[in-house]
Amino acid sequence: MEYEMKDTDNVLHRSKRNNIILNKELEYWMTQLPETLKNLPIIHLAIPGSHNTMTYTIKRHNDVGPDEPKYIRALGRYCSFVSKPIIFNWSITQHENIKDQLNSGIRYLDLRVATKPTDANIYFVHGLYGSKIYQPLQEIAEWLSFHNNEIVILDFQHFYSFSEMDHSHLVETIFRIFQTKLCPVASIFDHITLNWLNLEKYQVIVIYRNVFAQNYSNLWPSCLWRTPWPNTVRVNELIDFLDIKLKARPLQIGFISQCLLTPDISYILKHLCGTLQRDLVPLCQKAILLWINHKRPGRGGLNIIIADFISDNNFLFCKTVIDSNKKIFDLQ
Repeated sequence: MEYEMKDTDNVLHRSKRNNIILNKELEYWMTQLPETLKNLPIIHLAIPGSHNTMTYTIKRHNDVGPDEPKYIRALGRYCSFVSKPIIFNWSITQHENIKDQLNSGIRYLDLRVATKPTDANIYFVHGLYGSKIYQPLQEIAEWLSFHNNEIVILDFQHFYSFSEMDHSHLVETIFRIFQTKLCPVASIFDHITLNWLNLEKYQVIVIYRNVFAQNYSNLWPSCLWRTPWPNTVRVNELIDFLDIKLKARPLQIGFISQCLLTPDISYILKHLCGTLQRDLVPLCQKAILLWINHKRPGRGGLNIIIADFISDNNFLFCKTVIDSNKKIFDLQ
């Protein structure tokens, strides 16, 4: 790996000077890994991900999504001028489009999807509806076609207002767009290495957190990728939670550390003029960067780490996660 992690201030200072060079390295970071690391199971690598990846597609006055409680949806209908901007401010978790996220090292995408009663399309959602799913998924496939040795994990976390027909539609869309890039499910990860994936020309792992996945050999079930949710607005509780869950992580499956704070209704009511990025993210990011720097990947260690606003400080989160893979050499 071409750059070294010193401390937060040094890396931030250097990244401002060498923005283009560093981000080019992030774009191909899996390709550039040492062969030793490419031969490790991917559940032993540290992989950066974005929380609620597609919220950059949400517009301020979009309809309130079915993931919100009924009373919030009612406010969205009857008091939209006031309520929708507030929902928007606490729903957006990423600003960068999908290609910019991938170019900056993100390899795990957290996807929430929903339908509307008015049409047959599927949309991204988080508080408010985002865009239809089709173009962003196509952009991922196109990006992969130009990055042959990179792999991406798509985690379909939640499905709202979904019928069996909607699941069929979504799965058909996934298969049509990604085709032979889809990695088949395996109960053992020992052979699921970057080199093996490259050899087999598999570039996409799709996690599908619904029982509908059991009908398909290319949709990975929830039980193989554990993702505990901290659900707190307090940094100290977040760090304690991350420590406890990582220490207890199952050794034979994938594991996602959710390095983020989640505002509840009470918190939002106390910060009606605030935003997620301004009120919660700065303290959270400082704490999680320190937490990541004190951990290491490898067997039983860090695997997938996700965060909000991954582009802050010139993608320092991505650089920190990727750079932690060098610590694996200390274990050998």
